[in-house]
Amino acid sequence: MPSVQKIPSFPQLLWDVDPDQVDLEKHAGFLIPRIMDRGTMEHVMWAWDFYGAGRIQDVLVQAPCLQKKTIAFFACQFGIPREAFRATRKRNDRWEP
Repeated sequence: MPSVQKIPSFPQLLWDVDPDQVDLEKHAGFLIPRIMDRGTMEHVMWAWDFYGAGRIQDVLVQAPCLQKKTIAFFACQFGIPREAFRATRKRNDRWEP
């Protein structure tokens, strides 16, 4: 497993947390959606290699909030309907950038 030092630079992704306190396994449910929504291609490829497609799919499907473009891309990538993503339900109840 890569150490925190081998992760691509995440300052734009982890502005609200202390990166030294992030546990890659324990906080996967936080990291994966953040990377897929806001990361660069380098971040996404790192996450894909580290977590694998199955884990990424499981986390994204259960994520409470994702950008519409992230849902559209990964619905196509995984061959599942957009409605399978928890984040598509009750979208009107949340502020969306």
